[in-house]
Amino acid sequence: MSDIRVPLHACSYTEEVFGVLGKRWSGVLLDLLLQRPARFSELAATLPQISKRVLADRLAELQAAGLVLREVDPGPPVTVTYRLTERGEGLRPAMDALRVWAGAPADDQGRPLPYSADLHQAEAG
Repeated sequence: MSDIRVPLHACSYTEEVFGVLGKRWSGVLLDLLLQRPARFSELAATLPQISKRVLADRLAELQAAGLVLREVDPGPPVTVTYRLTERGEGLRPAMDALRVWAGAPADDQGRPLPYSADLHQAEAG
């Protein structure tokens, strides 16, 4: 084996990924929106430990990154729904792989099993 080492370099693509996904709550929000579009109030209720200000900031950052769309239905009443863009949906395989890596239940091919509240409650208990 050679003692010659290839120099390390920082990948700008990796920097971009973790510049967006590396912020607290960003990955969790993407994971929720992979389940279905959701209103701000639904996201806030699902994650009561996150302040509304931080939630709004993270959603704005995900919008700026082209991962999330904010859709306004003028009402009545006025509602705002967040959904993933095509680019955001493109994260599904990576998010699935991360869930399995973290210990989520998977099938024989290593694909995560569909979300089930019963299954997840049993894991947490």
